[in-house]
Amino acid sequence: MKISTLLILLILSFCSCKKESLTDDLSNVVLNNKGILRVECNDCQVSYSVQNKDYNVNVKDGSEDIPFFYVTDFNLKTQVKSLEAQGIRLMVIDSDGRVVSNELNSCKEGEVREGIFTIKAK
Repeated sequence: MKISTLLILLILSFCSCKKESLTDDLSNVVLNNKGILRVECNDCQVSYSVQNKDYNVNVKDGSEDIPFFYVTDFNLKTQVKSLEAQGIRLMVIDSDGRVVSNELNSCKEGEVREGIFTIKAK
């Protein structure tokens, strides 16, 4: 009876162990602030900078919700290049769901619009 109980306890103790992933670089990092950069256009290129890292996205035929992650307050820098004459909406939403900016502009082909938006961390 004692051996059976010890064996069951030993098996349960091994089942409850959690193994850390050796391949996951971000297993101990929590990025809880996720904002959204929403771009609505027919054909445009979006460049943006989040905490000194640059990103580029091509948007065609509709809209694109581009997530960005941040830890501290920063200035989101955007640049939208219109590849045809069109109206372009650029909306910035912070991690709390607040609309930081909502712009609709008429752009000519090749026109570039730049913006800087202050994003606050929680």
